[in-house]
Amino acid sequence: MPITNTASQPVNILVIGKDPEILKVVLRLLNEHKPANYHAIGSTDPDQCRALFADSDIDLVLITNGIDATLDASLREDFLTRRPGILILQHFGGGSGLLFGEIAQALAHV
Repeated sequence: MPITNTASQPVNILVIGKDPEILKVVLRLLNEHKPANYHAIGSTDPDQCRALFADSDIDLVLITNGIDATLDASLREDFLTRRPGILILQHFGGGSGLLFGEIAQALAHV
């Protein structure tokens, strides 16, 4: 059974995507998932993602499928330098159930 955030404060998630349509779907799924208290923002532009991370109280970074290895490593390094210990999760797809399960599992280890 997935763990949900029952705290009054939402879990702020930064979603980094390559495909704008897939990003839109992931953001919608996260923001409309009523059992959890997620607030998701994101972009397909790496510089905008860096700015969103710097300007927001992000709890978890979700990197979706299609981000090349060099960019992935650069983003991870930047985020971890700014905030050591930030949760960074790689999501390769597989449906909403898998997505919610991956997030719940990552949050359970905090």
